[in-house]
Amino acid sequence: MTDTLTVLELRARRLAAARSDEEDAAVGTAALCFSIANETYALPLADLIETMPLGAWTPVPGVSRHLLGVVNLRGEIRPVLNLHAMLGLPEPTAEAPALLLFLRGGAGEIGVRVEALDRIRAIDPDTLTLPHQSGNGLPQRFIAGISPDTVILLDSSQILAVEPLQDHSATINAGFGA
Repeated sequence: MTDTLTVLELRARRLAAARSDEEDAAVGTAALCFSIANETYALPLADLIETMPLGAWTPVPGVSRHLLGVVNLRGEIRPVLNLHAMLGLPEPTAEAPALLLFLRGGAGEIGVRVEALDRIRAIDPDTLTLPHQSGNGLPQRFIAGISPDTVILLDSSQILAVEPLQDHSATINAGFGA
């Protein structure tokens, strides 16, 4: 019984101890992994706001195919990006499952369509292969790196910099005098 208490006390002290910067760096970037076209992608958790099922969306005529359309999120209209088109992947079928991941954008929350959520994991930036070195055929602009187990880490800042969103922000600002 005493040995059990000692083990539990040691474990409690270890868990309660503050983590050092070295330990934090070893963990890597926390990222949410998800599937698109039978590949595993990830976005940093720090850039994500929420996830939800993709119900109905409204297509916007005359915009780039990178913009899937818009959704009503708690009374606010939010753009939804089509990662399939942005990454040059085949479009999913109409009956394929669809989820939205919302990123923090300059003009508000921006949705991206994905097919399935996988897991949250730490990705060590030191182990990533840069896209220009991998020769995988994906657009290099949106790829931050590829892990040794082929998880493709996307670059949120580049995703949020696509032209349809810039045009959308300009229209909002012009319409409301901001």
